[in-house]
Amino acid sequence: MQIRDLEVIPVAHREPPLRNSWGAHSELAARTIVRLTTADGTTGVAETYGDSQVINGLNSARDLVEGMNPYERQPLRLKLQDEMVFGAIETAIYDLLGKATGQPVHAMLGGKVRDAVEYSAYLFYKYADSDPSSAAIAPQEVLSPETMVEAAREFVDEHGFEVLKLKAGVLEPEAELRTVELLAEEFGRRKPIRIDPNGAWSVETTIDIAKRLREMPARIQFLEDPVPSMHAHAKLKRHVDYPIATNMFVTEFDDVAPAMDPPAVDVILSDHHYWGGLSGNLELDTVARTFDLGVGMHSNSHLGVSMAAMTHVAAAMPTVRYACDTHYPWMADDVIQDEPIAFEDGRIPVPDDPGLGVEIDDDELDRMHEQYERSDALGYSTVDSMAAAYADAMADASTEEWLPNKPIW
Repeated sequence: MQIRDLEVIPVAHREPPLRNSWGAHSELAARTIVRLTTADGTTGVAETYGDSQVINGLNSARDLVEGMNPYERQPLRLKLQDEMVFGAIETAIYDLLGKATGQPVHAMLGGKVRDAVEYSAYLFYKYADSDPSSAAIAPQEVLSPETMVEAAREFVDEHGFEVLKLKAGVLEPEAELRTVELLAEEFGRRKPIRIDPNGAWSVETTIDIAKRLREMPARIQFLEDPVPSMHAHAKLKRHVDYPIATNMFVTEFDDVAPAMDPPAVDVILSDHHYWGGLSGNLELDTVARTFDLGVGMHSNSHLGVSMAAMTHVAAAMPTVRYACDTHYPWMADDVIQDEPIAFEDGRIPVPDDPGLGVEIDDDELDRMHEQYERSDALGYSTVDSMAAAYADAMADASTEEWLPNKPIW
C-alpha cells in the first residue's frame, strides 16, 4: 500500500461570538481538512487547526507523505519534527488503514476501554449571534450569571450533559462566582463544575476564589489554568486543594517534568491535534498514569471529523478520568455526511465502523472551502496566535472590553 496524494483543504465555518479572556471569537472559524488517497483509491481524512502555520506545514510535508507506506509512520514523525502537522497526517492514516482493513480506529489503537466517551457542556459567555435563526444552540447574548444558567439549561436539556465547564476570565470575578452559585442552585451537586479562566486570575485572586467556592453548595471538579504561568500554578498548589488542570502550560512531553517538580498541576488535558496525533495521546496517557496525573481532553472550534477522532482516541486511553471538552454543540456547519454526531446522555457511543466512521460531504466541503477563500476566518494553533487573532476580531470593540495581558484580576 502506498499513499498517492495528500490534499490540504482549508475551510471556514460558522461560529458563535464566544467570549474568553483574550476577547471574542469572530463568527467565522478556520479549520483544515486533510485527505489522503492511496494508489487503489482508498481515502483517509483528518481535521486540524486552520491558521497559515499549520496549512504551510502540511503543504511542506507533501513530498514526505506522497509515496510513503502508511504503516511506516515513525520515520515521518522524526523527519517532520512538527507534532501538529504529524498529528493531522497520522489521524488521516489511521482512518485510511481502518477503511482498508475493515477495523475501527480504536481497535488499531489497542482497543476501546469504554463503550461511550463522556463530554462536558462547554459554557461560554457570549455576544448575541448576528443570525440567531442559524445558530445551533443558545443564540442569545450570555453576559450575566442569570443568562448563563439559561444557556446551561439548553445544553443539558438538548444533549444530556452531566458535567458543566464554565469558560471564565470574562466577567469580574464576583459575577463569575455568582454564576457558579446559580449553576449549583439550578443543577445541584450531581453535576460537577469545572472553571477555566485561561490564566486571567492572579494567584492571590484564585486563592480567595477557591476559599469562597468551598462555602458554596457547588461541586467543583477542577480549576483549569486559573493563573498565567507554570510558576504561578506551582505557587497556587501550595494554597489550594482543588485539582488544577492545564492545557496551556503542559502541551508537549518536555513540559511534563517541569510541571511535577515542584508540583504545579494534577490534570493534563490531551489533544490529538498537537500531542503527536492519536499515538501521541496514548503515550501521554501512559506518562500521566506513571505520575498519577489525571487526563481529560481539550477542545477547540472543531467539526465532525475531529469529534470522531477525539472519541476514538479517548475510548482507547485508560487514564481519561474526566469528561472530555467539546465545542461541537456550538457548531452549525459540518463537513461530514448525514446528521451531526449525536450525544446520548452527554456521551458519544464509540463507533465500530471502519476507520473514524465518518465520511466527507463533498458539497459542504467545497462550500466551506469557497467561504474560506473569500473571507478572513479566525484561525489559530497556539496560545500566542489565538491571542493575536482574538485581538484582531475585537478591533471594532472598545479596548476596555478585553485585555491581552495576564493576569487581568
